[in-house]
Amino acid sequence: MNQNDAMAALQVALVADVPVLLWGEPGGGKTAAVNRMAAALGQPIETVLASLREPSDFAGLPAVIDGAMRFIAPDWARRLAGTERSICFFDEISTAAPSVQKALLRVVHERVVGDLPLGPGVRMIAAANDADVAVGGWDLAPPLANRFLHLRWDIDPAVVAAGIAGHWPDPAPLTVPDDWPEAVPSYAYLVAGFLGARPALAHARPVEESESGRAWPSPRTWEAATRVLAVADAAAVSDDVRLGLLAGLVGDGAAIEFARYERDLDLPDPEKLLADPTAYRRPPRDDQVHAVVAAVVAATRHELTATRWEQAMALFAVAAESGTVDIAAGGVRALAALRPAEAEPPASLAVFGEILAASGLVAPSRRAPARRPQRARR
Repeated sequence: MNQNDAMAALQVALVADVPVLLWGEPGGGKTAAVNRMAAALGQPIETVLASLREPSDFAGLPAVIDGAMRFIAPDWARRLAGTERSICFFDEISTAAPSVQKALLRVVHERVVGDLPLGPGVRMIAAANDADVAVGGWDLAPPLANRFLHLRWDIDPAVVAAGIAGHWPDPAPLTVPDDWPEAVPSYAYLVAGFLGARPALAHARPVEESESGRAWPSPRTWEAATRVLAVADAAAVSDDVRLGLLAGLVGDGAAIEFARYERDLDLPDPEKLLADPTAYRRPPRDDQVHAVVAAVVAATRHELTATRWEQAMALFAVAAESGTVDIAAGGVRALAALRPAEAEPPASLAVFGEILAASGLVAPSRRAPARRPQRARR
């Protein structure tokens, strides 16, 4: 993808709160681009050169305070912790020694440095050169690599020419509706359906160590994909950017298979099913049932009314009666919290029994009173 697409993909990942790793040639402008983006967003940025750091710079320096052992965070982490929104930029991460990479695991995944939480508004970006051109470069350890969304940063001669002439382009701001998280459950069902059809791709770490240091499918990256896809579609990015984002999480092969699966599902129109839930016919495969449920959830969220909510619930009850109770129950759970005040759960929801009692939509079934244990006869 070109630099404009890469910047759009980077912004999608930041909104979705997924750490990003930019790969590119030395001197290709990765660091400058990240700084320009931070300036355009109006967010402070802390740049941490991984090659110059020790494990204690991320795990914290041990010290005894008030009789208890504490792990003190460095100044750069304290500055980030004091911000509402900011970017933590790990530059030259492929030059970090294995011991430093190990210390980075918790920082990237949990946003904690030593004993100091950085806060939910801190976003993680890293930059790296390929190991064969990096100074003292190392392959990324698979656990660290699997925490990132990997994006390729290619050099655009036109951008370089304009920049050298004094006009480095500012990144185009990405507009993302605030309600994008509402679509995440729909993508979760879609991914679940895909993994039901291709279980081998639920976790597929490459055998080659160098490939394990890039994007590959795991439960962590598939979960991140549900958020990234929700943001990407809410922001109406191009198909190339969308596919590049997915490939940056689960690898090229899995991303292409998912895109083909999504395109070829051949499912009924969710609007027709909402208009007449009795028209539902169970698809031949469970993964297709997952996709139907996801589509109905998404359509109902998009235009939420009491009637549409009730029709969706009635549809899930029909689906449950056809032998897919667990899958249909997922759809009910997704919409339970969105119940309009005037909506009434249809009586047919009783088919779910105890599964949905916790949601308050279906009353727990009455059980016969338990008998008191009888005393043993002497």
